[in-house]
Amino acid sequence: MPEGVERPQTLQQFGLDIVLTDRNAVLGYTAFARLADAEPAEDFIDWSLMQERYWNDTPEYPDRKERRMAECLVHQTVPWRAFNEVVLKNEATAAHVRAFIARGGHAQEVSVRPDWYF
Repeated sequence: MPEGVERPQTLQQFGLDIVLTDRNAVLGYTAFARLADAEPAEDFIDWSLMQERYWNDTPEYPDRKERRMAECLVHQTVPWRAFNEVVLKNEATAAHVRAFIARGGHAQEVSVRPDWYF
């Protein structure tokens, strides 16, 4: 897993049941890995593809889009304290979110990153 990427195992510290997928979960041939059962192989998720800025399908790799949609799924809910940061596309929305978080007495970092995929 690349440096700077939060590990799904961090969510397990909150007693959550974590399931990873190797691609978009809705597809009939998606592989699922439940962390409580065993740690998936390091190449279960294509981390090099996750780092790419453009991830369109190619003739050589016609499944890049669906693999880029790999998911970290949690049953029911994730507690607010499990979130380290909230990332938004623009400052206007970030201002609203900062105010909302402050009213709730939380201290999560709010960042604006318009170049991220949303």
